[in-house]
Amino acid sequence: MILLGIVWNAFCNAFTRGLGLDLRHGIALLTLLPLMHIASLATLYSVFKWKPFNFSRRDAVAATFCSAQKTLAFGLPLIQTIFEGNPNLAAYCSPIMFMHPLQLIIGSLTVPYFSKFTEEEKDE
Repeated sequence: MILLGIVWNAFCNAFTRGLGLDLRHGIALLTLLPLMHIASLATLYSVFKWKPFNFSRRDAVAATFCSAQKTLAFGLPLIQTIFEGNPNLAAYCSPIMFMHPLQLIIGSLTVPYFSKFTEEEKDE
């Protein structure tokens, strides 16, 4: 409950003070962050599917998601603690605040593919 309060406070502070970003920087973040997340998902997925690791299909999918997803609940309080009192705090928090919803959207879009991939293991 305390962690939820810290995240809520960070969001409120960021939006009342502004994100501290120019429009072009916000657009750049909204373009680059999803591309980097998709690239990390694809890279990690190919690594965990690699035969020498001997992961089952389900384990490869779980490892891909666990290694590529970063949590807002951990990152935001950490950034707030490290940069407390810094006038650019909102700008430091904005990438992780953009990334969290993007991860949720991209993750939900990959579910049908990963579901099909794991069901093929049952058929073998």
